[in-house]
Amino acid sequence: MKRIPLRQAQVKWLAALRRPELESITLWTFKKDRWVKLEREGDSLLLTESGFQNTRQELTAAGAKKQMKEAFAREFPRSTQLYIQET
Repeated sequence: MKRIPLRQAQVKWLAALRRPELESITLWTFKKDRWVKLEREGDSLLLTESGFQNTRQELTAAGAKKQMKEAFAREFPRSTQLYIQET
């Protein structure tokens, strides 16, 4: 797990949709009290949030990018540095 700037984390987060070899990507706040996770299960993508909202939802092909942006903005409103883990 490494710490990266917010903008770099956002680019990696949205690029995860185009990387079929990526199994999961998790982003944590600096204090590690909130996180979002995108993981592949077969052909589907699951988005898990823990923080302001605690949800787990399957992403649709049409709205995946929008749902990911909303989750990112909701969980990291004032963050400047995030921790990232990719598998």
